[in-house]
Amino acid sequence: MLNKSINVNGREINEQASPYIIAEISGNHKGDKERMFHLMREAAKAGFDAVKIQVFNADDMTLDKHDDEFVISSGLWQGRSLYDVYQEAATPESWFDELFAVAREENITLFPSIFSERGLALMEQYHCPIYKIASFEAMDIPLIEKVVATGKPVIISTGIIDDNQIDDLFTHIPNAKELILLHCISNYPAPVESFNLSTMTDIKHRFNCLTGLSDHSVGNTAAVVATALGAVAIEKHITVDQNDGAIDSEFSLPIAEFKRFIQDIRNSHDSLGQVDYSSTSPRKNYRSLYVVTNMKKGDTITYDNVKSIRPGHGLAPKHLDEVIGQPVNQAIQRGTPLDWSHIKS
Repeated sequence: MLNKSINVNGREINEQASPYIIAEISGNHKGDKERMFHLMREAAKAGFDAVKIQVFNADDMTLDKHDDEFVISSGLWQGRSLYDVYQEAATPESWFDELFAVAREENITLFPSIFSERGLALMEQYHCPIYKIASFEAMDIPLIEKVVATGKPVIISTGIIDDNQIDDLFTHIPNAKELILLHCISNYPAPVESFNLSTMTDIKHRFNCLTGLSDHSVGNTAAVVATALGAVAIEKHITVDQNDGAIDSEFSLPIAEFKRFIQDIRNSHDSLGQVDYSSTSPRKNYRSLYVVTNMKKGDTITYDNVKSIRPGHGLAPKHLDEVIGQPVNQAIQRGTPLDWSHIKS
């Protein structure tokens, strides 16, 4: 049975906690180590819980071929070979020591997406507390079995797999104890109307697991709605500026919007609160029965001289029909809240 709470470097990830917010740098470093450090520091300053990198080289991912099936046919990278795109997006392995050092300095968790057993072995040397599997590797069962065998929590995106394949995935990793499935739309960028976020809640109930969102949209709407629906983790690509020419920048969150993104998610979670039917408004704000014309002792209460108005210091409006036709036992000034003592001797 899957755990319903996961601890990553002291941060609890569960349905009660605010979502675990992950800044995905991917290839947006543009081959510039200082730019990578800058993105990590800005993510930590803004309040992201973690930074994620992708650990691969082009040979881990595909072949250096330019035949039709190895060339991207649509989208941001149309016409480019897979090998070429992965070469550009790869994080140089010579940076890893410094990247983990910066993460420690900034007190932010750094962890990778894993694409090969070679990459997993490399990351285990850095004692990563959690691993991610991208949706395109979500059916690479031998790789996922190796990642699960580390005993670390695993996040898996579901972008290109369906419910039957998720079933198949669980069949092959029965020993997994700490797993989060991220609903994902594998378009870059993904239009908000394509998200069908109800799928995320269906995953949670059908597979009895923690769920979240890998968000490739522009803006905050999908992440805020996912939070309201119970996401325990939100992943968002980040960049310096959306027009900076980085490989994923068109669907990435720019530094200028980091804090607003974090705050919108935190506010969304905070607004959920708990079941509470108590009113925060004082009783004086209710409507109640008031005498609206001057009355003499012995006058009869009518719909003209007693009405339901604000504020709430008189009898509750539900008693109006009970008091109609009753004589008052004293003179009452207009604007007096009606009380049973005005009627009963």
